[in-house]
Order: sequence, then structure tokens, then C-alpha cells
Amino acid sequence: MKRLSAVCIFFVILCFARPVGAQEAGYDPNRLFPADTLKADLHFLQRKLEHIHPVLYRYTTRQVFNTFLDSISGAIVRPMREQEFLSLVSLLNAKVCDGHTMMLPSEGAMEYNNTQALLLPFSVCFLNEKLYITENCSADSSIQAGNEVLRINGLETQAVMKQLLQRQIRDGHNQTYPLWILNHYFPSYYLFAFGESALLDLELKNSRGETFRRQVAGLRKDSIRQYRRARYQSTAPNAGMQHGITLETITEGKTAVLTIKSFDSSLIRDQYGQDFNRTIDSIFNELQAHPVKELLLDLRDNQGGDFETGRYLLSYLLTRPTRYLIGGAEAKLIKPHTKRFTGSLYVLINGGSFSNTAIVSASLAQAKRALFIGEESGGNQYMICGNPTLITLPHTRLQTYISTTNFRISTAPNEGRGIIPDEPVVISLQELMTGRDITREKALQLIATPKIHQ
Repeated sequence: MKRLSAVCIFFVILCFARPVGAQEAGYDPNRLFPADTLKADLHFLQRKLEHIHPVLYRYTTRQVFNTFLDSISGAIVRPMREQEFLSLVSLLNAKVCDGHTMMLPSEGAMEYNNTQALLLPFSVCFLNEKLYITENCSADSSIQAGNEVLRINGLETQAVMKQLLQRQIRDGHNQTYPLWILNHYFPSYYLFAFGESALLDLELKNSRGETFRRQVAGLRKDSIRQYRRARYQSTAPNAGMQHGITLETITEGKTAVLTIKSFDSSLIRDQYGQDFNRTIDSIFNELQAHPVKELLLDLRDNQGGDFETGRYLLSYLLTRPTRYLIGGAEAKLIKPHTKRFTGSLYVLINGGSFSNTAIVSASLAQAKRALFIGEESGGNQYMICGNPTLITLPHTRLQTYISTTNFRISTAPNEGRGIIPDEPVVISLQELMTGRDITREKALQLIATPKIHQ
């Protein structure tokens, strides 16, 4: 079964720590690698990118790319720890501009990070150029959710975010996906870029505009999870998530909401106990038996997955034969299912709508089948790379996923952007903190208005 990426698997690894006993024996996070060894790994990575990636110079010319590589090599003037080297080479992510090609820690470092490393003990969100704490999972209970972070260890938040964004994967010129990743996994990426945080010196601002400082100890992931469960039980990872695919009927049975958390059939099966195709069959049988006028398809935070599942869903949503991809083995003509939904379709998207989710959304957009609400999708709507292969650098053992295949989604010129919503939605801090779903509210407002979007 063809899949675009291992991105979902990596984010699962970021979320869940393995038992301490599972840590790779002998890993030393403070080991120093000689400069010539690091340069050898960089040269190895360059050769692999050049030989494997199908369109390495799509967004950055060969000359600019090579000059940038030379600058990275020139910055290696002393021995470095693995984390320092990763922070340096991950700057290539923003030059390759391929969300399926990424530089990651070694296996030993990943297990160490998940079991022993001291991390920033907060969940955060970057809104309107400001960084806010959304969950305080530290030992200091005086810090409140909603506090603005002004500085971390003396460095202004804007400078911190600039460094993190410079190292983040993305599709083309898209900015919503890098932000989505950092808003969900900030402590891990802060660790990748800045190293462990045994003690954090924070400058904060409260809701009254008062600034204050706190020194907070960095915590291991297991301790962070314990504080999260104690303080935010309802918002802990997977809380209330019984199914990966759900159907909800609202507005007195006139509207239905179909939420799909992933197109990865294995993840849907293993994590939620659902068979993707059978669940979709059952849902559209239900919509046939009890018809609705409008369907809200919620694809927010859906990282993509299998081609087959995306095509299967589209067969129930498209009203006329439509091309899925252009050229290549995965290009198919999707024929509408006999039990297809023919009412008004509204699709909710955000920066986490990535990979195959972007392909599904682009197929609906090209067929003029749906109205899109939310924010620009993280995945490109014109072309995308995938089917990455894992390369391990010989000395540092950094893991690098490199795309092997280019997929064309649209005949339109590639603008390097995701699906742009017809109805943009910008969330505020208050709405974020109260859990108010203004994107869904916007969709329901549009449905309630006399003007019907076709």
C-alpha cells in the first residue's frame, strides 16, 4: 500500500516516551564529534540529497543551495555535540521546502530525549507574533495558562521563533505547517535547536499587562505528562478521542459533521480500532438512510496517510469523475460511488492538513465541490513529494528522511502554497483558551445564511 510519508510516525514518537529501560545503551548526549567527522557527515548528506530527491532545486536553485551548504560547512570550526550539529543541518529544511524530507536526531538521541532529556514543561501557541502558554506542566503552579512568554533564557520570543521556523519543514512557501508543528511540539523542537533545559529563566506577562520573571526546572516527558494529567485531564493527549473517524448529526438532523483524523489506515486501525473503508461505507450508508442537506468534513490536524483511503473517501464526495494526481502509478480517475453525498459540502482545514489531506482537499477544490473554511492547508495543492527513504549519517547517526517521488496534483503553475480557504478564520487567544471552535461556528453561520455556497 502506497503512502506519502513517515511524518505521522515521527510525531507519534515525539508524543510518547518509551520506558527508561528501553534507552539505547551507552548513548552520551555530551559526546563531541570532531569537526572533520561532522563535515564528512554533511558531505554524505549532500550526496544523498542530490542522488535521491527528485526535485531538490524546485524552490532553491542549485547555486544558492550549494552556497548555503558551503556556509554550513564553514560554520563547523570546532567539535560539536549531536544536538548542535542537528541544529545546524536542519537549516536545510527551509531550503529543500519539502515537508516529507527532514533531518532528525539519531535513534539513541530520540530515545534519550523521550526518557531522560529535560524539556521546557509548557504547551505553547504562537498567535499574532506572540507566544502564549496554553498548559503549565511545570512544578511552579503560579504560572497561568494565557501568560505571554517574552523571553526564554534571555532571548526574545521573536528571536526564538525565528530560529525554530528557520529549521522547520514545510511544503514550498507555506508558513502554516511550520507554525502548526511548533504549536503542537514546541518543547521537542526547542530541544533540537537549543539543547536541554535544566533550568529555564523566563520573562512573562500576565493578563493585566504585568511582567514578571520565573526560574523553572526543565522536566522529563514522563513528569510533564503527570502534571498534564493532574491539571488538564480533559485536554491530555487522546482524551475523549475514542474514534479516528466520527459522524455527528446536528441542527435537528439537517447537517452532519464527518471528522477524519488520519488517512493512515494502519493508524486508524491500531489506535482507534476502526477499519477505514468499512467505517466510511457505514457512514455513507447512514447518510443515505437519513439524508442531510449539508456535510461538514473536518480535516483539521489530519497529517495524511494512504493514497487509497483518500481516493475511497473522494468516491463518496465527488459528483462527477475526477482525476486524482496527474501521471504516475498513483494517478487514478475517481468515479463517484452510487451512494455518494450530493448535498452542500464544507471542508474545515488548517496548517495541520498535510500530505494526502492536501491532495484530497485539492481534488475537491479542482472539482469545485466544496467550500473551504479555516486557514491555509499545510500541504501543497499543486505538487508534493513523498515515499521517503530513511538515510542514517555514518558518524553522528542522524536520521534523514529523503523523498523519492514527485507527485503532481494540479496542472496549474506551482505557487508553493496550500489550499487557501474561501472563508479564512483567525483564532484569538481567548477562543483558544476557552476551547471555542470558531471555525466550526463559521461553517454553521454560512449554512444558516440565505446565500448557499455551491
